[in-house]
Amino acid sequence: MPSADDLFNQLVAANTRLEDIKGDLVDVKGAVNQVQTAVMLVNTTLTNGFSQLVALGQYTNQALYQNDLQNDTMICLLEHISKNTCALLNEAAIQTAAQLTIERDIGTLESMFATVNAGAALEAKRLQALKEQVEKCCPPPKPVPPCDFTVCPAPKPIGPPPQLVDPRGPK
Repeated sequence: MPSADDLFNQLVAANTRLEDIKGDLVDVKGAVNQVQTAVMLVNTTLTNGFSQLVALGQYTNQALYQNDLQNDTMICLLEHISKNTCALLNEAAIQTAAQLTIERDIGTLESMFATVNAGAALEAKRLQALKEQVEKCCPPPKPVPPCDFTVCPAPKPIGPPPQLVDPRGPK
């Protein structure tokens, strides 16, 4: 049978091993706490990063929509320009032909009128000079321009993109 000293020595040895195990457990607990803190930091970083990516994605969507609205405005303006340019070109072609015909006919009519009725030709020149004097004093009203520009709707600005924050702090 083991003696009381043997039992005591075995208890002391067991107690020493338990103290060593306790120290090891404290070290393990510290390491687990460090890992847990690191995981929480990674989680916070990822959460902030994803939030910033979502904010950037939303801004990108706004910017694309803004660009689409601006494209609609530009298309509207180009349609105005092309319609007016086409109308002006058509009118210019008609007016040019009419003016060439009038220019030819006026010279002929003026010569015929002066030879047939010299007094009336002098009176016409006198009335023309009088008309020019009156128009110097009181010019006739200018005709209303045929083109009235209509402004195309323009979108409102969306503002600057969101400011990103580095979760690691300033560098």
